[in-house]
Amino acid sequence: AVVSTQSTGGGYNSGAPANYNSNYASFSSQPPKQYGNEETMQKQKLVEDEFRKREEDLERRERQLREEQKRLEDARVYGDRVPNFPPLPHFFPCDPCVYHNIDFDIPPEHQLSVRRVFYHWQFTVFCYLMNFIVCFGMICKLGTSAGSAFGLSLLYAGLFIPLSFLTWYRMLYNAVRTDSSLRYMLFFFFYGFQILVSLFGGLGIPGGGFAGWITAFKTMEENKALGALGILVSMAWCANCLIAVYLIMQIHKTYRSTGQSMEKASGEFAASAGSNRNVAQAVLRSL
Repeated sequence: AVVSTQSTGGGYNSGAPANYNSNYASFSSQPPKQYGNEETMQKQKLVEDEFRKREEDLERRERQLREEQKRLEDARVYGDRVPNFPPLPHFFPCDPCVYHNIDFDIPPEHQLSVRRVFYHWQFTVFCYLMNFIVCFGMICKLGTSAGSAFGLSLLYAGLFIPLSFLTWYRMLYNAVRTDSSLRYMLFFFFYGFQILVSLFGGLGIPGGGFAGWITAFKTMEENKALGALGILVSMAWCANCLIAVYLIMQIHKTYRSTGQSMEKASGEFAASAGSNRNVAQAVLRSL
């Protein structure tokens, strides 16, 4: 039988099921499914992370370039030996005073000795500061009777800390760096003075500005806590003295092994005095 393609009303009949159009309409009204959304988001996150890393890397390189530019500017002003000690924060109103680099300036065979003396200088700074703290506690707890000790301890801390660096540690540093007998002799003189100061600090004569043994035991009678701190400071000064004696013996061995002598130091002094016209004229006038 022949299936008619015309409807009774004269319209066109495709011969499809009756519910085909409704299914097609419902299918076409749904939004298309999005495939790969999670993968796209992961790729986008990776791109953002990579961009952030590149941005941080550019900031780091820019910071390094600024630091390098500052270093070159300092090198233009000071030469290669740009002051770097003491290491001060950027917001501090003062700048470092001297160039200090044991690994660069000091020969390898002498670096250990110089570094030990540097550590001893740091320990000496600690002793001065602790001595000041104990004397400050004494004037707070005991009143004006400890006024002289407090004033002298403040003077010692403010004066002897920088002088100790310049007169004996820096003197040894430059002596080893330049192989100078004259600087070695000056180091022995000032370091010997430091040994006497440490001995005096450990003794602790009352009113002398040091919280040594005598002052510590006297303070113990009135305030046990301050007395105990004074005993710790006394032990620190005694250890400081013993360390200094050991180190000066080691440096003297180095001094003798490198061919240094009093005659060489005298020759260096004569050469430096002769090169200074004012000193030479003063010597001539004194003759």
